[in-house]
Amino acid sequence: MSAFDLLVHLRETRGEPLAARAAFALARRLDAYLYGLHVAPLDTVAFSTPETVVFQVHEADRLYADAQARDSWWRDLLSAHAACGEWLVAQGDAVEAMCHCARWCDFVVAERPTLNPDAPTGWGTVSRTVFGAGIPVLVVPEAARLESLGERILVAWNHSREAMLAIRGAMPLLERAAHVVVLDGAPQTDELGTRHLPQLDLTSWLGRHNVRAEIHAFAPKNDFGAAILAEARAMQADMIVMGAWGHSRIAQLVLGGSTRYLFQNSDLPLLVAH
Repeated sequence: MSAFDLLVHLRETRGEPLAARAAFALARRLDAYLYGLHVAPLDTVAFSTPETVVFQVHEADRLYADAQARDSWWRDLLSAHAACGEWLVAQGDAVEAMCHCARWCDFVVAERPTLNPDAPTGWGTVSRTVFGAGIPVLVVPEAARLESLGERILVAWNHSREAMLAIRGAMPLLERAAHVVVLDGAPQTDELGTRHLPQLDLTSWLGRHNVRAEIHAFAPKNDFGAAILAEARAMQADMIVMGAWGHSRIAQLVLGGSTRYLFQNSDLPLLVAH
């Protein structure tokens, strides 16, 4: 029996897409069940002429039927990787479909194209899914190397709610990793002014959950995102675990931020949660 359920957003239904390769790497590590999800387009007809509405509806129905027929392609891929799973097809908005199916899954796996970054400002498909899915999302850039995915993990820990959500979601991977490094940044201040809040001893907490990790103090003077990526490359990490959009998207859009920087520049998969 599979212990974990992964939702894989498949933009293409031919070959072996990047998101599928990342999902198969995780499946080998987690013994996971893979839901392959393809979302067929549904063009708006609100401003179409009566003559074109019928054509658009028929074309949308054809694309949906074609996507359903790709079930055998997905099953052949599963068989080739000795994995279990099933094929899901929706029609319309990809974010809505992913957030719906995420309700019964543990992770979402989605790729971010390098030539057209999907979430540099926080409004793209991937970042909207991070906000709405309610579970961690593995964001896979095109340049990512996936051979050892989950073997060497860097965790960006700033004591925030989002960072803890990412760590808790990543626990199955952290438990199985050969090397885990935690960058311990300064805790965020409580804007309400609450004093003397208890602080988590993360080293002890991880140890009690069967995760052996190195904890490194982390206090770059500026450009946290670039510093996180540099530390990940230095330890030859194959994944970064972090909270996403700890501040408002407007603030990060205008001022920048770690999430924005890493979504734009990371060549390593990011397991993020909000």
